[in-house]
Amino acid sequence: MKKAVKKWSLLFLALSLMLIAFAGCSKKESASSEGKEEAKDDLPWDKKENGYKIEQDLLDGKGSLKFWTDNDDYAAAIIEAWNKKYPDVEIEYEKVGSVDARAKMALDGEAGLGADVFIQPHDGIGPSLADSIIGPMGRYDEQLKGRIIESALGTVENEGQYYGVPISTESIALFYNKTLLKKLTGSDEPAKDWNQIIELSKTYNDKAKNQWTIRWESGNSYTNHFFLTAAGFNLFGKEGKDAKKLDFESEKVTEGLEFFKSVRPVWDVNAEDATNDTTTLEFVKGKTPYLINGPWAIADANKGAKENGFEYGITTIPTINGETPKTFSGNQIANVSSYSKYPGAARVFAMFLASEEGAEVLYKTTGKLPALNAKAADKVDGLGEDELLKGVAKQAANSVPMPSIPEMASYWDPAKAMYVNVWNGLLEVEAAQKKATEDYQALLQSAGK
Repeated sequence: MKKAVKKWSLLFLALSLMLIAFAGCSKKESASSEGKEEAKDDLPWDKKENGYKIEQDLLDGKGSLKFWTDNDDYAAAIIEAWNKKYPDVEIEYEKVGSVDARAKMALDGEAGLGADVFIQPHDGIGPSLADSIIGPMGRYDEQLKGRIIESALGTVENEGQYYGVPISTESIALFYNKTLLKKLTGSDEPAKDWNQIIELSKTYNDKAKNQWTIRWESGNSYTNHFFLTAAGFNLFGKEGKDAKKLDFESEKVTEGLEFFKSVRPVWDVNAEDATNDTTTLEFVKGKTPYLINGPWAIADANKGAKENGFEYGITTIPTINGETPKTFSGNQIANVSSYSKYPGAARVFAMFLASEEGAEVLYKTTGKLPALNAKAADKVDGLGEDELLKGVAKQAANSVPMPSIPEMASYWDPAKAMYVNVWNGLLEVEAAQKKATEDYQALLQSAGK
């Protein structure tokens, strides 16, 4: 009888413990769904600093954070700025190219030789997730939403979490020669609509003198994308993630290409002749009112403006048939390694790169445009007064990030051929669209997809 009582007592105790455990789990799950302050993980959170707690080993000097980037001046300056705020946390810098970082992390991460934080282009996010080499930013989501431009933040979002911190962004935009426009039109204000460019070209263009109203690389599938978006085209669907929605043969692409074809007289040069030499380097001579290019052309434009005595500005791409074109944007992302021994500190450092201090370092050492929204950018010393980069930023706000799905690698060449075939008059628009689809499918098959 005593054995039976003892047996039932033990069973009752076990059941009680199970119920308590389930109740505890239920309570924890309920709590985790309440409010913004609840963690998406179990890493310690510092409410005072509104960030993750840095691991004690780092604060005690028993370890360091390894950081990969490809610019020595930027690395030195960002580490100096970090140490002013976190003097006890050592950053170990290794120069690794951003386009090489993902492949190197795939090899070195699990072996414990990789970075805690590394920088890569945003199109590496998809493959990095597939390889499980990057971790989420956790509870920093609201802070990221409040600081980073939407088009850049969208490149790191996956299933409701942000995997990385966009630190810089770039997009093509419209360069315009204020001095020349004032002489030609009586105003130094840029065109707001493509029809204004077309009208000016009727009196200014002179093919014999190689004199053109506007120049751009007309065979470049990155640059030309805005012609299609003005017609409502979304590459790989609205989110840019549906490989089944290439839609090269859609009516929207047809409409965009028809307008693209119609402006050939404005810049009547075959696509293969529309190079950097015949676009950017001609604009800097001061004889071209408009240029479509990215912030990488600013250095040449500044030099040309000084040597040839003209002022210029940068602004948004003019509207097409009343619609605002959206350009491709590219972003550089700071990622936290999923293999990091110090995930809390790694996230703090990644966020620091996009802080006011971090953005100022980036801007002053590289001249790049931080991926900050207008409100945050105005707080960065010097950036708010940089009218040229502010012009790029305006267009970046009207941009769509280049899709990061693997199929994007098979997009560029077929798209380029489509534009060239239309621009050079080699194929009619719909025939060029059909061929681009066939070329794309062939590349997918050769890649085993």
